[in-house]
Order: sequence, then structure tokens, then C-alpha cells
Amino acid sequence: MSIWSKVRANIRAAIKWAFSSYERPARKSEASAIIRRKIKPETVTKRVRSRTEKGRYKGDDKSTPDVDEAWTTVEIPVRGVNKIKK
Repeated sequence: MSIWSKVRANIRAAIKWAFSSYERPARKSEASAIIRRKIKPETVTKRVRSRTEKGRYKGDDKSTPDVDEAWTTVEIPVRGVNKIKK
């Protein structure tokens, strides 16, 4: 037996041991359902200044006191921070 055959046999044994506690799903559709499920990201509502088509700030219309045209509410997705500690 060559050295590489022994190495391959050891690697196969290690992989078999590593996945020995892994239980396969009963049906293939269960595994693919987990992959297909999309998680809706968390969002935060924030008030920002509304802008015109040119990108300039809109002014508030004084004739409509109950509506504030200068500000709009926008939903912003919350991102997770991935930090690696060394």
C-alpha cells in the first residue's frame, strides 16, 4: 500500500465520521423547501426629505396644513453586521 492510499483511506474515514450524525431528510422536497424559502429582511421606517425629479428638496405646500409634502416615510432594510473576532 502506498502512502497516498493510506492518506485517502484516512480522509474517507474522517469524512464518514464527520457526517455520521447527519440525518438526511425523508423526502427530497423537504430539503429543497428549506432552500427555496425566502426570509423577508427586517425593515425600519425612517422619515426623509422628499425630492423633486431633479433631485432637489421639495418645499411644503402651505395651502394644505394637514399634509406634509416636504417629508416622506421610507422603509430601510436592516443589515446584519458581520464581524470577525481574532
